[in-house]
Amino acid sequence: MRRLLIAAAGAALCLTAAPMAAQEEDAAPLGLPNKAGASVLMTELNAIQAANIIRRGRVIPLGREYRPDMPLGPGQDYTLSKTRNRGDTATRIETTLSAPLTAGTYLEGLGHTGTGGEDPRFFNGFTPDEVAPADGPGEAGVEHLKPIFTRGILIDMVTVNGGPMAAGQEITVADIETALEWFGVEEPGNGDAVVFHTGWGRHWIADNDTYLSGAPGIGLEVAEWLIEREVALVATDAWSVGVQPVNEGPERDFPVSLALTQKQGILLHDNVESERLIDAEISEFAYIFAPVPIRGATGSPGAPLAVY
Repeated sequence: MRRLLIAAAGAALCLTAAPMAAQEEDAAPLGLPNKAGASVLMTELNAIQAANIIRRGRVIPLGREYRPDMPLGPGQDYTLSKTRNRGDTATRIETTLSAPLTAGTYLEGLGHTGTGGEDPRFFNGFTPDEVAPADGPGEAGVEHLKPIFTRGILIDMVTVNGGPMAAGQEITVADIETALEWFGVEEPGNGDAVVFHTGWGRHWIADNDTYLSGAPGIGLEVAEWLIEREVALVATDAWSVGVQPVNEGPERDFPVSLALTQKQGILLHDNVESERLIDAEISEFAYIFAPVPIRGATGSPGAPLAVY
């Protein structure tokens, strides 16, 4: 019944005229020239369904602390400065943060990863000049994304794997089906958020070199499986939803990001502190996140919430 209701709502809102996978490579999926990607799949009904999951009122923050010793990629830097403004009756301290919007726990925007080669394209067929023009905010900024309030499910790969996964280890559809069966969770569907717990987050700050050296994650098999189910968001406790190093197509650096985000507009949430879900022993929850509406930005920092 849940899936039928969501499908009916999707039809009523005219969000899709054909399966997402059937769209043209550079055209926006869902039959819309949208700048919000798969966030449009999250309807009012998704929010109601997510709210109905909440029974205990417990709120779990899934964002990691932003701090100078967190893992940073090549060319990334983090600086926090404070300025004191003291008057006769009050003192105020202003804080300025200089850091990438695609570091720490962050949501990848639709302008973050595109194809390479002679004619690079991002979601909706946008060119690099359209996403990052010399003058102006550009297209595909995170300000266009809808707020996220939807059903979230946890795929506990540490339990399925019998321990933390290794860099380059790929999650399979069989792994997901095993996790869903073990924990008695219905498979993901229209507008849902899927969170992968791989155990890779144990290296965060404890061993940044190891953390950034690679990552366990999904390959194209699982990416297509998620696309078929029309999920809106995929999250991970690693720095990449896709397995790293890449096990398929060595000429392609980020095949999973291209399959999910560039072609389908599915949002990706990286560096999520999913171990808190393990500690709470929950597999289904309301997944909540409001992207910071920074005009033209290709990513949004912040802390997603799991409420159950």
